[in-house]
Amino acid sequence: MDKREIRLREALRNALGAWVADTAGETSSPAVYAEAEAAIAESEAATSPHPLEITHAILQAIMPHLSPNKRSLYLPNLNAAMQKFEINTPLRVAAFLAQIAHESGELFYMEEIWVPTKAQKGYEGRADLGNTEEGDGYRFRGRGPIQLTGRANYKKYGDLLGVNLVADPDLAQTSTWAFQTAGLYWNSHGLNELADQNTDESFRLITKRINGGFNGLADRQKYYEAALLALGVK
Repeated sequence: MDKREIRLREALRNALGAWVADTAGETSSPAVYAEAEAAIAESEAATSPHPLEITHAILQAIMPHLSPNKRSLYLPNLNAAMQKFEINTPLRVAAFLAQIAHESGELFYMEEIWVPTKAQKGYEGRADLGNTEEGDGYRFRGRGPIQLTGRANYKKYGDLLGVNLVADPDLAQTSTWAFQTAGLYWNSHGLNELADQNTDESFRLITKRINGGFNGLADRQKYYEAALLALGVK
C-alpha cells in the first residue's frame, strides 16, 4: 500500500468515526467531512477509466503519409468523435483507424474524387440514395473518411448530429463534421461490437459493412496490424 492510498484510507476512516460520533449525539469538526469528501473525489478520479486519446506519434505510426499539419488539424476532432461514439478501447480504435486510413488514403481524401466514372454517373436519380433532384449525384458525392453519400444520408446524419448538411454539403468534409459522421456511422452499424471480437472474420464483417464487399481488405488489415502495434495491443 503506497503513501497516497494510506492517506486516503485514513481520511475515510476519520470520516466514518465522525459519522459514528454524530449519530451518538456528539459534534465533529466539519473539516473532517471536507477532508473525506476530497479523499473520495480523488479516489474516484484515480480509479475512473481515462479516455483513450490518439497522440501525434500514434497517428503517425498508423498513417505515416499524413502530414504534420493535417495531424494537428485532425487530431482534436478525431479524438472527440471517437469518445462521443464509444470508439474508446484499443481494439475499437485500431479497427476504426485502419478502416478510415484505407477509405481516405490516410485522411488525404475527404471527398470523393469525381471524374465522373460510370458508377458516379449512376448516383444521379438513385432513389435509394434519396437523390431526387437534378445534380444531386455530384452535390451529395462521398465526403468524409467513410464517404457519406446521397441526399438521404446527408439529411439523416445531419439531423442526428444537429447540422444542416443538405443546405451545405461541404461541411461533411470539414474536420469538425467528417469525423462525426464517420463515428456515427461506425457506432450505429454495430462496428464497435465487431471490433471487440478481434477476429479475422469480425474484421471482414466490418469491412463489408463499410465497403459493401471486401475491396482493399489486405490494405485494411495492414493498417489494422500497424494500429494494434502502435496502441500496444501487440
